[in-house]
Order: sequence, then C-alpha cells, then structure tokens
Amino acid sequence: MRPKTEICEITAQTRLEQVADAARRLFARYGYKRTSMDDIAREAGVAKATLYLHFKGKDDVFRTMMRRTADLVLERCDAALASGAPFADRLEGVLGAYYGTWIDLFGDPAHWGELHVVKTQIAMAQAKELESLYLQRFRDFLTKADAEGEIALSRAGADAAQLCQTLMQAAAGAKSGTPPTPDEYRQRLGNIARLAAAALTRHAE
Repeated sequence: MRPKTEICEITAQTRLEQVADAARRLFARYGYKRTSMDDIAREAGVAKATLYLHFKGKDDVFRTMMRRTADLVLERCDAALASGAPFADRLEGVLGAYYGTWIDLFGDPAHWGELHVVKTQIAMAQAKELESLYLQRFRDFLTKADAEGEIALSRAGADAAQLCQTLMQAAAGAKSGTPPTPDEYRQRLGNIARLAAAALTRHAE
C-alpha cells in the first residue's frame, strides 16, 4: 500500500495533467484570450477554487500545458529514434515529433498565430528548454548515423548542428501559405525527410 503522502502527490500530479489537457483543448478550440479560468475549470471537471490551489492564473496554466506538450514531443522523438526503422523514417519521425505534435494538439490554424505569440510572451523558458533538449537529440541522431556509415554528412557540406537548423527551417516553412491539414503537413515532413535522406545516402559516382 502506498504511503498517504505519495498518494496525495500522485493525485495532485494527475490533477495538474487533467487541467493542462483541458486547457489545451480549449486553447486549440477558442484561442488563449477567449478562454477563461472558469472555462478551464468546467472543462477539467474541477471547482474554480481547486484550480486556484494549483495555478496562479491562466498564464500559469499555459506554462504547465507547455511543459506537458514538451514531454510528449520528447517522448515521440525518443520513440522514433529507438524504432530501428530506416534512416529516412526515423528522420521523418524526429521532425514530426517536434513540428507535427503542435498541429496534432492545436489543429485549428485559426489560433496558431495567437498561441505562438502567447508562447513567446509567457512561456519562453519552457519553449527554449524544449528546443535545447530536442536539438541535442537531433544532433546526436545525425552524428551517430554519420559515424556508423548510415549517412555521410560530408555530402551535405554541413555538420550535424548546421543540418539540424536547415531541416528545422524547412519543416517550419512547410506550414507557410494556406495552413495545411495535419495529414498534408505530415506528408510535407515526409517529403523533406526523404529528400534529405536521398542526398545524404546517395552513393558517390
């Protein structure tokens, strides 16, 4: 039987996750400004007073939601890296973990701009921490693939860090123009991964 303090900690963590998930659904549906703490409490199925026991306000809820989103991004990234799939598929999975997850969770493009602004204003620390952890995984992936002869970074004329930045810029640019559906965006990420893999693994003539 778990100690009472451990049970309380688990319950509190579950509640934080419950509220963060509820807030994410509302932010995706209505945007940040149009979502109130009353809305979040109702969506999460908790009393407003209970909500304020764990969060100072909506900004605090957003930061917690960002941390939960970051956990999911890194879980998906690690799963892609550990899959044992061909290089192109793993690369697509790594790109999809960082960029596709956002579209999966915040599918309505009508609020992407607002949520991005809010992220930079009140959750920059969380965003930078995620980017740093993701970039380290991405660089290690490319460096290991190069060391094991799976790819040749020399064919790209760039080191692992430079190639990471280039591929991330391509993935971000794939959202430009008319906002794509999740399936369309995944297809674009797949195209980027396959083109990069072909360039990096093409046999020298």
